Amino acid sequence: MFSKIMSGLGLQGVTLETRLFNSTLQAGETLRGEINFKGGSTDKEIKGLYLQLMTMAEVESGDHEFNQPLVLDQWLISANFSLPANQSHNIPFTMEIPHETPITEVSCRRNGTRVWINTRLDVDWGVDATDRDYLSVLPTPAMQMFLQAMQQCGFVLSSVDVEKGQLTAHNFRSTIGCYQELEFVSSRLFSGFNEVEVSFVAEPHQTHVMLEVDRRHRSDQLLSMTIPHHLLDVQQMAQQIRRLLQIK
Repeated sequence: MFSKIMSGLGLQGVTLETRLFNSTLQAGETLRGEINFKGGSTDKEIKGLYLQLMTMAEVESGDHEFNQPLVLDQWLISANFSLPANQSHNIPFTMEIPHETPITEVSCRRNGTRVWINTRLDVDWGVDATDRDYLSVLPTPAMQMFLQAMQQCGFVLSSVDVEKGQLTAHNFRSTIGCYQELEFVSSRLFSGFNEVEVSFVAEPHQTHVMLEVDRRHRSDQLLSMTIPHHLLDVQQMAQQIRRLLQIK
């Protein structure tokens, strides 16, 4: 959390700071906080005050890959108002973050996932004031159960990142413009697996899972399953994964 002071081009002396009261939470939960801002040396017209939920996503373009900030959701807090010189304002907020928000708090060798709240004060004929505050997004109970079950099946979480795009299966589709990939490798020497890439598409009462399975000497295979949130049993989930991946 920090305060950014803009100077020049119509925002001299304007300050903007967002305080998050619960920066550690699960996807689908309610984020609470307050926005503090203060006018500069002259009166200004504000076109909009926005909160944006953002992540950094990997984009594929031809033979190249690059990272790009991506807006997952956006909330208009206030629009078309005057900001008198040197006047302070405080606006509290509550908002539910999407169920598909990528998780950031996982134990692996390489975790490239970052999620943050970007606060933007859109000034008429001026440079926007912004503030960035990072979130710690925990796995939901369904995700945590699945991660534990994969470990019981002999897989180790190797890396996590976010890809721009959409996942589509016969009974679900992602909706926020990106998806998270959790890459698992086998801890068993002669398992026959190169890797298993897992993506969650969470909903209020169930979590869909897409698995891209890369086996040695075989073509890749896309599989999917759905976890009802009222049936969270690690042992049963491990058995289901073994059947799905044909692990003896």
